[in-house]
Order: sequence, then structure tokens, then C-alpha cells
Amino acid sequence: MRITFICCFYLMCISFVGWAQGEDSVKEKRIKFAIYPAVGYSPETKVNIGTIAFFVFNTKSKNPNFHRPSSVTPYVVFTTNKQILVKSDFDLFFGNGMNLNMEARGFDFPDNFYGIGPDTDPNISEIYTDKYIQFKGSLYKPVTPQWFGGLNFDFQYNKIDGVVDEGLLEVDRPVGLVGGRNMGLGPGFRNDTRNSTLWPTHGRFINVGATFYGKAFGGEYNYVNFLADYRQYFKFLGPKSVLAIQFRMDMTSGDDIPFYKLNKIGGGGRLRGVEHRNLYRDRQSVYFQIEARQELFWRFGGVIFAGVGEVFDGFGDFSSHKLRAIYGLGGRFRALKDEKLNFRMDMGFTDNGQHAFYLSVREAF
Repeated sequence: MRITFICCFYLMCISFVGWAQGEDSVKEKRIKFAIYPAVGYSPETKVNIGTIAFFVFNTKSKNPNFHRPSSVTPYVVFTTNKQILVKSDFDLFFGNGMNLNMEARGFDFPDNFYGIGPDTDPNISEIYTDKYIQFKGSLYKPVTPQWFGGLNFDFQYNKIDGVVDEGLLEVDRPVGLVGGRNMGLGPGFRNDTRNSTLWPTHGRFINVGATFYGKAFGGEYNYVNFLADYRQYFKFLGPKSVLAIQFRMDMTSGDDIPFYKLNKIGGGGRLRGVEHRNLYRDRQSVYFQIEARQELFWRFGGVIFAGVGEVFDGFGDFSSHKLRAIYGLGGRFRALKDEKLNFRMDMGFTDNGQHAFYLSVREAF
């Protein structure tokens, strides 16, 4: 079994925290940031060394019961295999209420292909190189303080190298074997009653939308992706405890879907515990997860979580017998003194003996 070990010197290492004063008030901290070094290792990348930063811009909301700060979390990693990963998450709220939520990614990393479907074997895979750049997110305008509507976008370019002769990829020959452009646009709607975007303790988040990929937008593949994401947050067992739940469906229509754009249930934001994020992928995915979050002392916190999910080709192929179940626990460290933007480490396990370790920022959902 391939095991990924990652460790990060995020405690008592090097922390630079600064504030920029707003022009309208010398007392109000308008921009807060922290920078931390990160060191890791995995069998595919060997030793990797990088830096992660946290930026939070406190902006006033028209709704005093809803704290909506803007945040940016850039992350850069270099490896001894001469590989590089550059990524950043943006959640920006502008003065007119517009929200730009975007993931920017630049990868030059080895990746794994296990096949397609819910029955793939974690011990059988092919390693190939996937070089890609991606800008994915949404630009929403508020209709009311809690209802948003707007545009989803996904612009991605992949270059696939290192395909093994007579390997899994060459034998299966899935769509997208040589990479290419995926360009998509579509409508989206959101209902957000959470009391905070960084650490919600109550409220709900509902996001539905569709993204249409095709040559009309400059892409090379034609298909449609549909999203339905429901989250709910509750206070329980005291003021420092939160119960969070999520139910999500990612669905695609069309046969011209690159294998690397198929839907998944594994990864740091989905069912933590699946050994590799690409182990289970197919045209449709559905999962449910629940997490109990607890503030402990100083900037430390902890969580326990569980979930179930499945990938499948069509809805007639869904089977409760192929559901994967996960459970696990994790630690949290608040990167900024006055903002609940967390550095997280999670250890997850599956019902069929897999386990995985995750290092990331922000909550999983």
C-alpha cells in the first residue's frame, strides 16, 4: 500500500504576523497575514520543501450578523525530483457585495491512474506525469445578503506525459489520454446563512450550478458538469463545539469527458481516508460527511469525522454495496491570532483497510 507521509513545522517554527492599518481607523486591523514553512515527503515526490501564507482582509458586511472576510492562501512547494506545485485559494468579497471564489493551480507532479469506477484496486496503478494549470471558481453577485447568483468557470490545460507502454492508461485508453484544454462556463446559485465563512458555528450553505464545457469556449472536450452541495452547521456541547454536515453530488452528462476531469470521492476536502484522491472516479459521485469540531486551548483544536460515498457511471449503476465508508480525526492550529483560519492535519481510514494523511488549510467543508 502506498502511504504518504507529510509533516509541517507549523508550531513554534517561523511565524511572521503583520497588520496593515485601514485609512479610516488606526485601531482597526484591516489586513492580517502569517507565513509558515512547510516540509513534506511522499514516495512519488520524495522530499518537498515549501512555504504557505495566510492573508485575511477584514471587510464590513451589509449584514452585521454575517462575517464575510476576504482571504487568500498561497502555497508553493519544490521537490527533490525537480517538481513544482504552486496554488492559491481566493475568497474575495468586494465593496459592492460581489464574491470571487477561485482556486488557482499550477502542477508539474507525478499522478496515479487506477482505472475508472468503484472497484479499482489501491495496489494496482500507473504513475504518469500530469502538467497542468487551472483557474476554477465562481463570480457571484448578491441578490439579498444571503442569496447569490452568477457564473461558474473552469479553465484548465493538461499535458499528459510518461504513459507506460502496455500500462493501464494505454490499455484502457480513456478520453483525454493526451491532455488538452477544458474550458467551461455556466450559471450558479448560492444560499448562505452561515455566521462566518472561515469558521461557521451555525447556518447553512447551499450551492447548485452547471458548467458547460465545449469548443464554444475554446475547449477541446464537450460535456456538462452539475453540482449540488448542501452544508449545515450547528452548535453543540458548548460554545466552542461545532457539528458540521455535508451532502454533495457531482454529476456529468456526455461521453467526451477526459479521465482526469471525472468526479471523485477522495481527497483532502472529500472522504478523507481514501488512499489516493484518484482511486475512485467516474462520471457521477455522491458522498455525505459529518464532522465534530472542538476548540481546545490557545490556538489548538481538534476534529473527528466520518462519511460515506460512491462513484458510478449512471444512476442505474449506483449500489449501496459499493459505498465506501471513512472515519478519522485531526488537529487544528489557528494560523492567525484573531481570525479562525486554520492549518489542518487529518488522518483518515476506510472500511476496506486504507488510510491517508492530509495537510491543508481551511476546513474540509
